[in-house]
Amino acid sequence: MKTLFQLSEAVEKHHVTAFTRMNPPTTGHMQLIDKVHSVAKDHSADHSVVVSHSQDPKKNPLSSDQKKKHLKRFSSETNVVASSKEHPTILHHLSSLHKAGVTHAHIVAGSDRHDEMHKLTNAYNGKKAGHGYYKFKKITIHSAGERDPDAEGTSGVSATKQREHAVSGNFKEFRKGVPSHVSDAHAKDLMNDVKNGQKTKKNEELEMESLDN
Repeated sequence: MKTLFQLSEAVEKHHVTAFTRMNPPTTGHMQLIDKVHSVAKDHSADHSVVVSHSQDPKKNPLSSDQKKKHLKRFSSETNVVASSKEHPTILHHLSSLHKAGVTHAHIVAGSDRHDEMHKLTNAYNGKKAGHGYYKFKKITIHSAGERDPDAEGTSGVSATKQREHAVSGNFKEFRKGVPSHVSDAHAKDLMNDVKNGQKTKKNEELEMESLDN
């Protein structure tokens, strides 16, 4: 016969997640993915890496389906899911985890987002709002490292530079931002998807002018 402590332990359910843009995925994102797997192993937990669905030519050239395709090449064992118009935020995702019976939520984020993520997610713990409802026994934020690979500017230079390399067709430099275990063919496929996603009428006109000159 199980003791009360054993019964209590049996209903504990941990889940590790990360909510990220990954536009495009880079070697920096592998650090975040590795951390997700590490924390999941420590807690015998399931995991999910949520990629945002936002798409625009300037900063988000890849669709969520494209990101999922390329991330499977980065890390085939990673459970990659996408946000949506109906469930666009980390709070919506946490509500879904709560409905699935998760009791302890673990969130992996860049160190510069640690305090912000802690404040946001805990502020709604046990409160109903537009995103739904969740109540966890504990929400723990884990640092993926000093750099946030989704940030713009110097701290997120990899993703920013990757988009620039894709537009200019500089595969040599673009390849440096893709994990070494990913084949050149898949790296080129990623670069082409990023390049095509950034094309606007103005960019296409400038590209035609450069070919004519």
